[in-house]
Amino acid sequence: MRLFLALWPGPGVRAQLHEWAVSAHAECGGRVLRAQTLHLTLAFLDEVDPARLPVLLALMHRTPLTPFTLTFDHLGYWADRKIVWAGAPTVPESLIATRDALLSQWRATGVPVVTQSFRPHVTLLRHARRAPSDPHPRSLVWHCDGYVLVHSVRTPRGPHYRVLAEHHGGTSDGFSTTPPEKSAKPATQYGIVG
Repeated sequence: MRLFLALWPGPGVRAQLHEWAVSAHAECGGRVLRAQTLHLTLAFLDEVDPARLPVLLALMHRTPLTPFTLTFDHLGYWADRKIVWAGAPTVPESLIATRDALLSQWRATGVPVVTQSFRPHVTLLRHARRAPSDPHPRSLVWHCDGYVLVHSVRTPRGPHYRVLAEHHGGTSDGFSTTPPEKSAKPATQYGIVG
């Protein structure tokens, strides 16, 4: 199973981010990601043996995220990856601490973890031709109180995402797993808007 941990926006934040994506697309080209797939990746866990999923869920259960606020106020462009993204100027220490704790605990179970620098962003466009000429849209405030575990399933039309577990509220009581067939966040995929 290809898995990753992410912050998953609510409808209002998702709609605003998607509006930014559509606006940037008019100038930068590329592929607009569907609103339902927009997220901020905390850690990509790569391929995980399904038999190890209970271990991962247990460590999520004991690792809550203290609620915080992110303010997105700029758009960036990675020319080598042809990605237009939304970013925040500062990242709360609580987010970094939770991410580090999750990866440390996962590594302690014997799973190889590739350490990558954490560059918090939300990808808006893929295969973009250029950077947006106005990188400073009106600020967007995202109140975060949890994170999710997502299963990314490769298909010929692009990856489908399915949320397998959620941790909200800053305590272990806010943890829940969702059977795939009953997920409140249905499987979604990358795609062109329109």
